[in-house]
Amino acid sequence: MSEETYYKVSKSICTFCQTPIKSDMETFFCPSCTSPYHKDCWYENKGCAVYGCGEKHQGEEEFSSLREGIINIEYLINRNQYAEAIHESKQYLKIDRRNIELKNLYNKAVALINNKINLMTSADEAFNKKDYKASEVYYKNVLKYADDIEANFVNTRLEIAKEKIPEQNRRRIYQNVLIVMIILAILAAIGYLGYYTFILKEDRDFSELVQSDHAHDLRSMEQMIGKYETFLRTYSNGRNKARVMSRINQYSTQIASIYYKDDWKLALRYYNKVYTTLSPQDAKNIFNNIYNVAYGDYKQKIANAKKFNLTYNYAEALNELNNAKIIMASFPNESINKETNIVEANISLLNKKLTSLVKSNELERQIREQDKELTSVSSSGAKDLVMISAKVSKVVEKGIYLAKEPGSGNLIAVKSADDIYKAGEYLNLECIYKGKITVEDNDAKEISVPYYVVSNDERDINGELNTSERDAINQRLRSMRSQKSKLDSLLKQNLL
Repeated sequence: MSEETYYKVSKSICTFCQTPIKSDMETFFCPSCTSPYHKDCWYENKGCAVYGCGEKHQGEEEFSSLREGIINIEYLINRNQYAEAIHESKQYLKIDRRNIELKNLYNKAVALINNKINLMTSADEAFNKKDYKASEVYYKNVLKYADDIEANFVNTRLEIAKEKIPEQNRRRIYQNVLIVMIILAILAAIGYLGYYTFILKEDRDFSELVQSDHAHDLRSMEQMIGKYETFLRTYSNGRNKARVMSRINQYSTQIASIYYKDDWKLALRYYNKVYTTLSPQDAKNIFNNIYNVAYGDYKQKIANAKKFNLTYNYAEALNELNNAKIIMASFPNESINKETNIVEANISLLNKKLTSLVKSNELERQIREQDKELTSVSSSGAKDLVMISAKVSKVVEKGIYLAKEPGSGNLIAVKSADDIYKAGEYLNLECIYKGKITVEDNDAKEISVPYYVVSNDERDINGELNTSERDAINQRLRSMRSQKSKLDSLLKQNLL
């Protein structure tokens, strides 16, 4: 032994007798807490003297008793007496707490009793809930872990469960049947609701439409046609399509047959909707009635256009002709369209007249301005010298003319010895007023009109000649009057 080891041993104090341990041969250490002992002291104390350690020394008798205890614990486990096995294991573990076999048996007993308790708990819960099928399964598994006393209780529960299971199965069947019936009833209700809501919706809407159908005049019949057409747009391929179409055709035929005199356009529109559904004779009669009224309307518009033309209301006349053209377009295959070229020619003529009327009015304005200008440059200084602008209406006798002033429309008589004028020509002359004269007008009635004689004096107020300026104005006047004469000739044309 080394000097260091000897020193340690010599310094060790026996835990039991509290004296030094002199040699290694007589030293013993506690297996649990490694406290040092004399071997004799260890056996004398029958184990560790440290408070709380509990390590014991087993003698021959104690070892034999421990083996018997282990065998007894295994027996108890095999008998499913787990609580007793656990109790025995705890007792022996107090003697030998390091015994692995005892610990394994203890753990096995605890695990088995826990399994039994869990299964029993589940079986009782299922039984209390009257789930006898589940409780039967749990109780059968409990039997694997139950002792004789527990087995009697479990078997009693199993018998009850077996008696209840058929009854419960029947009840479950009844419940399932009832549930199925309720589900079928709900599905049937949903189906009927869907059928009523969607499938029967068309019939319900049609029934409401028929109940509201009390048409008796034009307005109410048109309203009902509109409602029926709205119904058709909603149910374009519905079951009531034929009946709806029949009602629409009925009202359309009544409107076309009854109200053509008041509004042939409306009657024609409804006739075009239903003529294919009418008999050939009925369709012909209704169409002829509508056509005759429309033709009369056409003739009236043509007559109105001619009247407006005569009174120079060309815009109104053009409007009437355009309306007549619309009437013609409503009957493309009828004889009324033979007059298309005439109507088109009249429309073209009126358009020209509207344009010419503007030009004629402008020329009239310019002529008046030129007349004033000519008066201002007149070369005569006589106080009774006037400038006459008029249109020749009639030749009274040689050298004397009846003329109408364009501005006032008054008739005057003009005498010109040198110039010869014809009816329709314009006069623009310097004249001297000579009083009044009695002449015959265009209707051969004697009238008293102002009488003027053309002046031959061509000197200006200063006594000097000014013919060039007057000639230029006269030239322009003649040109404008010529243009206006042509325009007036166009404006006077009658319609075809």
